[in-house]
Amino acid sequence: MKNYLLIAVLLISFNAKGYGQNKDDTNGKIIVSRLMDSLWIHPSSFINHDDPNWIRLNQHLENVNILQLNDLIHSIYFGKSSFLLNKSHADQGFIGTLNHSADSKKLDEFHKKIRKGFRDDNLHPDNKVVMVEGDSWFEYPVFLKDITDHLEKEPNLALYTMAEGSDWISNMISNFQYEYVYKKIKPDVFLISGGGNDFVGDYRLSAFIRRRPIHNNDSLLKNYRNYVILRLSKKNVSICGANYCKINKYDYNDSVPLYEGKVDTALVNQIVTGRKYLNKNFFRFMATMKLEYKMLFESLKKLDPELFRSIKIVTQGYDYAIPSFHRRFGFRMLMDNGEWLKEPLMTCGIIDPYTQQAVVKTIIFEINEMLIELGREYDNIYHVDSRGIVAYYAKVHHKKTEKYWYDELHPRSKVFKVISDTYVDVINGNLPPGQKVVSVVEHYKEGTNH
Repeated sequence: MKNYLLIAVLLISFNAKGYGQNKDDTNGKIIVSRLMDSLWIHPSSFINHDDPNWIRLNQHLENVNILQLNDLIHSIYFGKSSFLLNKSHADQGFIGTLNHSADSKKLDEFHKKIRKGFRDDNLHPDNKVVMVEGDSWFEYPVFLKDITDHLEKEPNLALYTMAEGSDWISNMISNFQYEYVYKKIKPDVFLISGGGNDFVGDYRLSAFIRRRPIHNNDSLLKNYRNYVILRLSKKNVSICGANYCKINKYDYNDSVPLYEGKVDTALVNQIVTGRKYLNKNFFRFMATMKLEYKMLFESLKKLDPELFRSIKIVTQGYDYAIPSFHRRFGFRMLMDNGEWLKEPLMTCGIIDPYTQQAVVKTIIFEINEMLIELGREYDNIYHVDSRGIVAYYAKVHHKKTEKYWYDELHPRSKVFKVISDTYVDVINGNLPPGQKVVSVVEHYKEGTNH
């Protein structure tokens, strides 16, 4: 009996000490828990890098865990009581087989280059090892030549890829495989493309759509229009929130008319139209995705601070996709095109093609701006902005834009080649001093004008 009492006392004592954690750890977890509740209620206060809540969350980032992020994501899609697992199927079934096969071929090429002395700095000072994590823009298994298919042909680049078509950013950071590879190969460059499938996989898009759009006379839309104009003009204004969009006089408010004539008015109008249909869940997920990226970057920094200071990280910005049921030859013929964008929008009552594309343009616009905003927190993070490249490429070649979309989410191989050319210059440092955000359209214009 005495032994049982002794064990009970020891267990109580152990629990009282917080399982070996100090008081600061416990307080940090309590603070993070409260911040997560705040993110759900006021997601807008976590979007900008200078928001107090975002700053405070960064101070306690080590106390954030994957389960908390999963809980936020589950609540967005399935409700607070859900226990469904948040897991993509990029490594399973037919698509998993194709992903593994494509990755294996690229990894074979990586090892061949390494064995030939690729990393001899004396003989090849310009060679770079590139670590790749991401989705189908970096790994489209068959029929398309994606961005990395083109990049691996560059003689001074050796690509170690973990990218998988249909993968989610939440899945990438939860399996921690990237940390092992990062330590193993010590890359010069780290490419990351993620978020697209998080938004549109498994009919997810419908969770972000209002059944009744914001009224045209709502003051939010007027301010949002000014915000879009200024952001497209590369002005550093705060990202708009879920329920408000305030541009104060210190952020170019009086100068909006000067910039309005320098941007595509039709594009601005369509992005503003799409904003009417996005609900609070969209901004909740934006804030969560920003936090996921932040945790990924900080985990690399913590693993090897010296290596982190020396590498170049490049985030990927998607182009304005077109909702469509149209099937093209190849892998798409085996699957229902329209399942990612068009059908979920139609389910929510958005039938008009113009409005469907408006919603998608707003989402793509916001994802790019969020990643650009996050990149401002680091000296070594760059962003490749693909917005508008498919339409511009089609215009140059006197074709309809739809001709250069392979399906709802992916440009055709020729456009991926244009995007990869931009990556090459970013990776090799062929940019003006201080430039960290590179528009593929502007880069392509410069190349065709030479």
